Amino acid sequence: MHDWTLLSITIDWKAGEATLRLTWRSEHKELLAIDLREIRIPRSQPWGPSVSINKVEGPKPQDDGMQRLTIEIQSGDLIEIVARAFRMPM
Repeated sequence: MHDWTLLSITIDWKAGEATLRLTWRSEHKELLAIDLREIRIPRSQPWGPSVSINKVEGPKPQDDGMQRLTIEIQSGDLIEIVARAFRMPM
């Protein structure tokens, strides 16, 4: 997902889902976190402004049965999401 563009993050509190809207080569994609437990979305931009993804780690299983996904933005910010499952874009 290197160089994909992060457009937005939407939380459906009642459904317990987070949807990340992305683009890659002008194609719209979505990443869905199902049964969302935790999300951290810092925007301090220590490396400067950017909307592009540098790298993605996970989803990685945790001891509690949840999975963790970490998205490093080219701004230096780390978005961390913990959910039961993820539907990753292709």
